[in-house]
Amino acid sequence: MGFTVTLLPLLLLFLAGCQSNIPEQQVVSITPGSGKGKEIEVAERRHAQPVSVNYPETGVDVGWGWDSDEGIPQPNVCIEYSIEEDQGQTKYMTMSEISDSRELMQSMNVSAAASVKTIAYSASGSAKFAKNTKINSFSSNFVLNVSVDNGVRYATPLMPGSRGEIKDPETRKTLPDAGSIRLTSEALRLAKKRDLTSFLNYCGDSYVAALYGGARLTALITVKTNSKKERQDASASFSGSGWGVNVKASASGTKVGSIESKNVSMRFYQSGGRKDEIPATKGDLLGKLKTITTEASDYPAYYRVTLMPYTALANWPEKSIPLDLSELDQLADYWAGYVKLYEDLEHIFAQPEKFQVLNAQSQFIPLGGNGDSIKKLQQLQDQVQTELGRLQEDALQCSMPEQDCSFSEELYQSPYAYRIQMPLPMDITAANKQCPCADTEPKGELAKNAAILVDYYIRNPVKRRCLNNPVDPGCLSNGEMDRWQKRVGRQIIELPDADSASQLRKLITKDDGNEYGWLDVIEHPPYAWMDRSRIEQDKKPLDTLMALLNQ
Repeated sequence: MGFTVTLLPLLLLFLAGCQSNIPEQQVVSITPGSGKGKEIEVAERRHAQPVSVNYPETGVDVGWGWDSDEGIPQPNVCIEYSIEEDQGQTKYMTMSEISDSRELMQSMNVSAAASVKTIAYSASGSAKFAKNTKINSFSSNFVLNVSVDNGVRYATPLMPGSRGEIKDPETRKTLPDAGSIRLTSEALRLAKKRDLTSFLNYCGDSYVAALYGGARLTALITVKTNSKKERQDASASFSGSGWGVNVKASASGTKVGSIESKNVSMRFYQSGGRKDEIPATKGDLLGKLKTITTEASDYPAYYRVTLMPYTALANWPEKSIPLDLSELDQLADYWAGYVKLYEDLEHIFAQPEKFQVLNAQSQFIPLGGNGDSIKKLQQLQDQVQTELGRLQEDALQCSMPEQDCSFSEELYQSPYAYRIQMPLPMDITAANKQCPCADTEPKGELAKNAAILVDYYIRNPVKRRCLNNPVDPGCLSNGEMDRWQKRVGRQIIELPDADSASQLRKLITKDDGNEYGWLDVIEHPPYAWMDRSRIEQDKKPLDTLMALLNQ
């Protein structure tokens, strides 16, 4: 399918942001080969990045303000502008593999603020679809997004002479009546105050620059896989150019590579289109793809909004709007990671005979019938549930307008700390002959078994995330993944405080002879991973570590 892009509204938004009243700066440029400096005048550019989010259920129109912290529109108009509409359809189709519900939300343009609200409160619309979708580590998940835009409704500059005067609130001088999108007199007055609180409360931090209408379809394709080969087959079949053929084969009950059709399931979400039945089968997906272009034209609905920061406007004062959504992104990522952990454990408890677990000697043994190992996993799940409760409390705080979001990932143990304690499916190792791990007798070497465990739960999901976005916070470096591998099979110990962790880290750092290679420590949160062979009988592991500081 060919892709096209609607260029006119984007060009107009760019031009609106490029007009600036910031004084030009003198910079020095060296002419290559001349050895002499040459002074040139370069205007300082005002950077502003448009953002796309889902159309809100409350409704919104072009020109309205938007509060990115809250993820909601401000029902006030703070700009002078006109509205234009383009006709003609623009079609998009993407297929990507995802690892958790957060990646599903991101693929559906659910903002960080909206993601956090789904944690704190009941969700609706596309956020509800993503939140209620169960994603675990034992299936391959692919999201298909199809969008058909019926043109776009967007803000455009008013022509010179088409409006009344705008006066500078400080000098009372009449501002030039240039052809540009700019703040209204009242909004400009608020923006020029020393404190931007009044402006942000009234106007938000951005304005709605464009509305996209038509129809959008999201299909989540879940493939139950029992081996590394099946996972590779699934990725090749549903991420490649031949995915449509394989969906059709699956819909007709035909085997796709090594994957049985019964192991392929789908869930759907659609905005816009005619009032027919909700797609329920794989065959319905193929039928919907044939009709969605017509449905978008005959039964359109707004489903996407483009936001432009006020700082891009021609008469915006020389100020920056403080806006940091990183805490919301981190909270949403951690929530998705912990929810997936909980789902994985529920799946394991339902069929323990299909899993194997590392014992104290770092050997894989069958989980089924192993009461001690199952009890440890139950304790692990209780810890995960406790962390989910804490995350929900943080989400409630971050969703209240009168309170600042104070989420800090340094207060939470990384989900990977739990991942390296998880069982592995029997079929993963048995079907690939990677090691003798699936035998009923305990076998295997620590390094080999640790590598397989980390490959399954960390390296492979991280690799997919890095392919989608190399600068994503969840895209770990090779060194970080190696450190998690070294922690497999060690005793995890919660330290009294960050100061104790800091002192232990200094002790390890001073070690030139690798005397403390059996110990790994992090300061936030304060935890240590200790080789079990170093734990003295009848002595608590924490006491052993604290004794090191008293030497």
